[in-house]
Amino acid sequence: MTDEHPRNALEQSKRHPYKVQAVVIENFRVICQPGRAFERAKASFTRQGLHLHETEHFLYATTPTNDSVLLIHRMAEDDINNNLSVYLAQELQDVLPSDHAFEAAFQGVVASVQPHDPLAAWRMFFLNTLKLLRRQAEIEEGTSEQGDTIASFASLYRHLFSLLVGESLLDVGCACAFWPVLVAERDLPHRRKITGVDNRQDAINLSTQLATCVGLSHLEFLLADVLSPAFSHTGSFDTVTALHLLEHLEEDRLALAFENLLQVTRKRLIIAVPYEDHPTCAYGHQQIFNQKKLEQWGTWCMTYLDGKGKTWCEEKEGGVLIIEKTENSE
Repeated sequence: MTDEHPRNALEQSKRHPYKVQAVVIENFRVICQPGRAFERAKASFTRQGLHLHETEHFLYATTPTNDSVLLIHRMAEDDINNNLSVYLAQELQDVLPSDHAFEAAFQGVVASVQPHDPLAAWRMFFLNTLKLLRRQAEIEEGTSEQGDTIASFASLYRHLFSLLVGESLLDVGCACAFWPVLVAERDLPHRRKITGVDNRQDAINLSTQLATCVGLSHLEFLLADVLSPAFSHTGSFDTVTALHLLEHLEEDRLALAFENLLQVTRKRLIIAVPYEDHPTCAYGHQQIFNQKKLEQWGTWCMTYLDGKGKTWCEEKEGGVLIIEKTENSE
């Protein structure tokens, strides 16, 4: 091993990665080293002169100017699931100053378990998460452990199943499409019309591929932005869901978002938001919600609908706002 100065050690590690292929995304260089390999990597890079920081799941080191990050994780293939978001947000605050950095690190960790086949890595992430969501969504109500985002979402989804109405569902901000897929699986052989939309083309491509890999090729995924004037062209759906979406929008854009959501809702709009003391910047949250604020937006929706409907709030892994349209509110 080399004894060169620490400021050159990270550059040296870039030229000669530790035994396995690293995934480079933005300024993150991510290496997967599960089991005993994690300790060997720690010893190797320490001997190179890197000043490593260790957390429960990660080792990381930065250059003196913080413009490049070496990130080593100890998660095996079976450990790659959506709880990764919590691990990153809680353990890597020093190197994740923004949601952009968070997304780059997240993508790097997932891809690093299959560096030669990123799509296979994302399938693994999806199937691992889906397996846990299925299991958690079927068990009796309980208290999820802190840091278990999968159990938290499973609890929310379990509650939302009972709120679906009608023959069609639109999920806005579908991301990896866990919610549409779970609804479709429970809905078979009824085959409710299920559509997911997101404003990122990569999310739409990935959702389509992942739904197909579990035999649900009839699901539809469309590129659409809830803040766009063209959002109403998405169609009209009996139930519309927007789950953990609104906290990503700036306050002055909420009215437009609600207006567009109501325009595509035929019967019931369901909003779910986290309750936080401060916006979680790593997740890209722009604002916080509480019950009072959610109720105020329910009142706003009733005004927009000229009172033709009803609204109520429920507490479930944060807050859930339901806006029910009456038949003559179209």
